[in-house]
Amino acid sequence: MHVDSEFTVGIHILTCYGILADSGITSRELGLSIGCNAVIVRKVMAKLSRAGLLKPGMGRAQTTLGRPAESITLKDVLLATEEESAGDVFNMYPAVEKCPLSRDLRKVLAPHFQSAFDAMLEELSHATIADIMSEFPEDKNAYPIYVLKQQEANDRISSKNLDK
Repeated sequence: MHVDSEFTVGIHILTCYGILADSGITSRELGLSIGCNAVIVRKVMAKLSRAGLLKPGMGRAQTTLGRPAESITLKDVLLATEEESAGDVFNMYPAVEKCPLSRDLRKVLAPHFQSAFDAMLEELSHATIADIMSEFPEDKNAYPIYVLKQQEANDRISSKNLDK
């Protein structure tokens, strides 16, 4: 089965904004937290925004959740970031038209794949970003990304005070 990493990147982004709300986390910092390039983070953030799961704000790093974490399901994240059908998730090799097995196997497997895809969506609809958030520390200082933001803010204040 193929589900791209954009799904889990999306969960990471939403969970981070849920836990570290109002912290001014940037896509660059999220990329460091996830271990990927900020371009990938921005691509996923755009998909989450189009789906209403993320709300980009005015100014630097003012992004927030698009709705309460309790109402964002993992199904929402999957559908925002990935394939939307069983045929997309269960990718098959190209058919050889001369062979009846190769040619018709898709038709035979389609209802089974659809049933499995529907079961996966049903399961994902029961878990929310709030559920995921509840598995992690509430103390923002436990997150290096937050501590880094605080250090940067303190450094800016110190440098402004030295300029005076």
